[in-house]
Amino acid sequence: MEPVKVNKAHTPISAIASEDRPRERLQTLGPRRLRNDELLAIIIGSGTRSSSSLELARAILRKTSGPAGLPAATLASLLETEGVGPAVAMRIVAGCELNRRAERTRAAAPPPRAPAAAVRSPESLRAADKRSVTGAA
Repeated sequence: MEPVKVNKAHTPISAIASEDRPRERLQTLGPRRLRNDELLAIIIGSGTRSSSSLELARAILRKTSGPAGLPAATLASLLETEGVGPAVAMRIVAGCELNRRAERTRAAAPPPRAPAAAVRSPESLRAADKRSVTGAA
């Protein structure tokens, strides 16, 4: 398979206004307000001389057809992207695996109890208080 090329119109992160950089946007807006490429750029960390982390993120997302394809990406397939080395590929694969495990844990957990079942009525609390004071069971 031919390596995925990164866009050659290179813009280093340092050339982007500080308030528009992925890390700063995450800090001020939170993760839900960031684009997919910005979130992945933060995971990537830093780019190369010829590609910023944002440009690498865009190339990877093109290759995987978006974030839904990331969990299926292998180390070998990620390494086919120009500028992606073993460390970046491993961070992405490890992040996807952590997400997969979290999903499995959530799926295996019992459903949350209904709020009404979790909250005791004032009458039952008073009765419980009386029993604890009088020693009645």
